Amino acid sequence: MDLQKAQKLLNAAFKDRDRQLANAKRGEEYYHNRSKIKQTGAAAIDEINRFLCDLGKNPLKSADNRIPTNYHKVFVDQKIGYLFTYPPQLDIGSPQANDQLAQTLGSDFGRVLKKLGLDASNWGRAWLHYYIDEQQQLQYHWVSPEQILPVYDVNNIKLPLKYLIRTYAMTDDAGETYERYEIWDDKECSYFLRKTSELLKDIKPEQHPEQSGFTGPKVLPNRFGRIPFIEFRNNADATSDLEMYQDLIDVYDKVFSGFANDIDDIQEIIYVIKNYQGAREQTVFDDEGNPKPVPLDPLQMLKASKWIGVDENGGLEIVHGDIPHEARSKFIELLKVQLYIAAMAVDPNPDKIGNASGAYLDYLYQLLELKAGMMETEFRPQIDELIRVINRDTGLGEPSKIEQTWTRNKPKNYLEIVQMIAQTPSSVMSDETKTKEHPLVDNWQGERERIKSEEKDRKEEMMKLPQFGGDPEDPVDE
Repeated sequence: MDLQKAQKLLNAAFKDRDRQLANAKRGEEYYHNRSKIKQTGAAAIDEINRFLCDLGKNPLKSADNRIPTNYHKVFVDQKIGYLFTYPPQLDIGSPQANDQLAQTLGSDFGRVLKKLGLDASNWGRAWLHYYIDEQQQLQYHWVSPEQILPVYDVNNIKLPLKYLIRTYAMTDDAGETYERYEIWDDKECSYFLRKTSELLKDIKPEQHPEQSGFTGPKVLPNRFGRIPFIEFRNNADATSDLEMYQDLIDVYDKVFSGFANDIDDIQEIIYVIKNYQGAREQTVFDDEGNPKPVPLDPLQMLKASKWIGVDENGGLEIVHGDIPHEARSKFIELLKVQLYIAAMAVDPNPDKIGNASGAYLDYLYQLLELKAGMMETEFRPQIDELIRVINRDTGLGEPSKIEQTWTRNKPKNYLEIVQMIAQTPSSVMSDETKTKEHPLVDNWQGERERIKSEEKDRKEEMMKLPQFGGDPEDPVDE
């Protein structure tokens, strides 16, 4: 891509980038316990502190606890654990093809999928990049959504990627810091640079390094014939989970922090002194021996001597505030209930515990299942796309079928499930499905292979028996 076209594309793409990035990044900020309460504090605290600073003193030492409750992390981790603790099992038609697929995906598939789910939950969308490494092997890895700026083809109703811009900071051998721009299309990737001290209009084509043997602008061919990035959306609207309940979290944090402030402040006692008759000042001597009157604080004298003088109509009263504990506790409980509903999450302290029935567990998890189902709907076709990329690269061609079996990580009433499987006749449910649904089986495909092998061994041993024409001299294991 030439410089003029790249500048035009970048100017259009980055026009509203800062605002979009700030909105998208909010989910990650809350996930890492940096919620709004950290900046604002509880209600009215900032105003009180400014008032005290204007006076030049702090007679009451107003408490300023800023406690983020981090519910967002709880909700996101609950969903990710529910969906991705067990990576989906993939079947593309034949044992040989499945083995090749598993070998290419490697042991990192589950970890990558979890990270994609986490990014999608926080940012609204996650990005997977596949590429050819130095050993000419197909590899894949997640890329931070903060680095990616997609440009969609608005003339196509399906809005496929037309360009993809990846931007990140880098430092050259001389210690100069640059912002690098990768601009991808279906044919090539063009590289551009600008110094961090320069403006976007100052970008220049990156040059091939001298030791590479190439000259001119750095442009690499795209061997895949399509932009090698796959978008994983959190839901159909590509919105983060935080948008559903951020306001509730902010209110909860304010009330909770305000509660802590009141507990701190109530320890500060206000003394009301009536008709004080003690000394108002005392004389001290400076370094040269000259007398110097110094005002006396009655409260300091009270704390130092444990007594204070007043006239016959005077007295000393102690004033402290009361905490509206009951009202706040009820409000916090209401907020907590509403938080779990808005977040479509499972309360870890349900009313009923123990050996609950399967129907009750389904009821308990129904909102989380709805939310997880929306993410699964968006992830399934993207995993299919990754499988097709792997098949094309390994020479397997288009898969005859792609089946994904997702397993939720939630408590189960195993006794009910086992009884149901045992009582279901083979005319209704195949042995393969029974094996797949059995709670004690993790890898149903491997389990079916072992079952077939054991059945074959039993048949061979049976055929050795005399009644089946076997050699009576041939010992048979009992």
